[in-house]
Amino acid sequence: MADDNRPLRYMRYAIGEIVLVVIGILIALQINNWNEERKLKHREVELLLQMKSNLVDDLNKDYPIYIHKMSIKASRKVLFSLGKCSIETDSLDYFFGWVPTYTRHMPNTTAYDNLKTIGFDIISNDSLRERYQTLYSFNYKLMDFTQNEVSVKRADEITDYYLEHFKDFKWQKNATPVDFKSLCKDHKFIEMIKWNLNEKQARLDMIFVTNIEIEQIIHLINEEVSRLGGPAQ
Repeated sequence: MADDNRPLRYMRYAIGEIVLVVIGILIALQINNWNEERKLKHREVELLLQMKSNLVDDLNKDYPIYIHKMSIKASRKVLFSLGKCSIETDSLDYFFGWVPTYTRHMPNTTAYDNLKTIGFDIISNDSLRERYQTLYSFNYKLMDFTQNEVSVKRADEITDYYLEHFKDFKWQKNATPVDFKSLCKDHKFIEMIKWNLNEKQARLDMIFVTNIEIEQIIHLINEEVSRLGGPAQ
């Protein structure tokens, strides 16, 4: 009878061994998956913090705002004087020197370039990922075109005019008309100044709108870093 039960005991023992091995494998896989998930979250947090750092850097660039505001102010002063055909301020030459000034759009793209290589899907928050991509593919792309191409072209046109009709032209410092009275009758020049005023105001408005979006994205990044167990922001 004992011999008859021996195969059954061996079978039970073998099955138990197999079950233990399977459980061990499943536990090992689970631990491995947990480690990979932890590494992925850590990498995501690193990228989120890099994204935030770049955006804060862009947000703190006050120089473009200053440049646009000064060009707008100068254009208004010049148009006012041309409208009355009289030099209404002793600083008019100074304001003439500020009219054609511009600044290029140069955002920090380190994190964005890294994500293009790694893949944007590593950012698990769909809303954050989409808004971040839109910021670079639309807002920044539009600013690149308007500030780095349109503004530069128009500034070059005004500068060429200055070189012919002004003397002692120093960028952002001075531009003295050779014949101020003739400028009052030059409709082409007046339209150039008007266009410059409107263009710079549009650029300034775009910067303000983009900065609001940047602030909102930074807020989303802070929330996501917290959710993923990253450092307090």
